[in-house]
Amino acid sequence: METAQQVINDALQEILVQASEQPIQAVDFQTARRYLNRMMATVPFNGLGYTTITEPLDLVTVPDAALEGIVSNLAKKLLTTYGVILTAELLMNAKEGLNEIRRLTVRILPTNMPCTLPIGSGNEDESTYNNNHFYACPDDEIEAEQNGSILLESNTND
Repeated sequence: METAQQVINDALQEILVQASEQPIQAVDFQTARRYLNRMMATVPFNGLGYTTITEPLDLVTVPDAALEGIVSNLAKKLLTTYGVILTAELLMNAKEGLNEIRRLTVRILPTNMPCTLPIGSGNEDESTYNNNHFYACPDDEIEAEQNGSILLESNTND
């Protein structure tokens, strides 16, 4: 893990505001810290497990694979503050970094279709007789009735 000072220093170097051998000015650190904390609270960054930073030596609690994207996107956010023009290289790095962050944070899960949803036209096969126009219902959703009263399902208690 890197410290907030290292991440902010790298972002300021990306936009040529900070020389590599100079320490970060306190006002520059505070400005970049505010931008970093705000950026990390937005989607898709908020799924990385980031802890808000307050001091230069606070650890940036994100996966190492996300650091390059954070640096590039923070540098892009800081451009207007320092009156720097966006370069094609920084734009490309920020987009690639954002794609990596999305890969780390977005989980696409399979969707279970409800049994009340039609399968749609064109999803029937003419070679076989299939009269199913809706997605199948799971068996455990069906409640049984006996002598006018509903029975308990198998996964419930008496």
